[in-house]
Amino acid sequence: MTSPRRTVIVTGAAGGLGKAIAEAFLATGANVAICDVNVGRLAATEKEWTTVAGYSSDNFLTALTDVTDEASVEKLVADTVAKFGRLDVLVNNAGIMDDFSPVNKCSRDLWDKVMGVNVLGPYNTMRAAITQFTVQEQNQTSHQNGDAASHGTSNSATSGHTNDAATATNGGGVIINICSVAARSGHHAGAAYTASKHALYGLSKNTAFSYADQGIYSIAMMLGGMATNIADAMRNGIDVENYTKQQAAQTPLDPAKHLVAVENVARYAVFVSDRQIAKGLNGSAVEMTNNWPEA
Repeated sequence: MTSPRRTVIVTGAAGGLGKAIAEAFLATGANVAICDVNVGRLAATEKEWTTVAGYSSDNFLTALTDVTDEASVEKLVADTVAKFGRLDVLVNNAGIMDDFSPVNKCSRDLWDKVMGVNVLGPYNTMRAAITQFTVQEQNQTSHQNGDAASHGTSNSATSGHTNDAATATNGGGVIINICSVAARSGHHAGAAYTASKHALYGLSKNTAFSYADQGIYSIAMMLGGMATNIADAMRNGIDVENYTKQQAAQTPLDPAKHLVAVENVARYAVFVSDRQIAKGLNGSAVEMTNNWPEA
């Protein structure tokens, strides 16, 4: 359902889920820009895509980008548009986990790091992407009005209805925010991560309301347990007491039954990015949990 040569930005995409999402879009013929702060993983991904997967470097861009830095994000979007001519989809995947500590044990440093990547990051990328989406929407409207004037009629008069498909293809855009079941509960992470995902869900819904009339749609994907690089953040230790308390309050996670496959999330991200599907899902929280926690 994906039009060839759409342009997609995926953050935090040098490995794990972000990389899988980027590859799913590349497989459809889309242009893809990925960013990450891990220069080694970026280089490895670029090499893999050109020498193993056989993707042309003309169709992808890798960028060392700190999503918490406004200028870095603006450069990412500018470089993407400079190479591919436009931007159609933003996937906010970059995120870091906390250590499961409750608020009185959560250090200010950890709080700032988690909120920076998980909330300030999407704020920066959405601001930059929406600015570009808006320009594209205005350009498309002007182009359509010019065509209508040259033919002495309007698009709606010609077709009998508003040409939403044309606007969806050429103007506006789609934002997919990778969220978590932690956005709806208080016992799947620590204070910082839980607060950050609640904030991202709210930002996603507010964006959906604010820009729908401009053909810009925002969707949150509520994911359950996954085996991805976010586990790297837990290697420095966790608050065992709070983690144990949380585990006792929920259905035990059975990896064989409950872990959500990154490939399935990637395929679904491509599906919901279709402009008309995204319009129907605008403001929604799309769950992929393998029924964990149990419904």
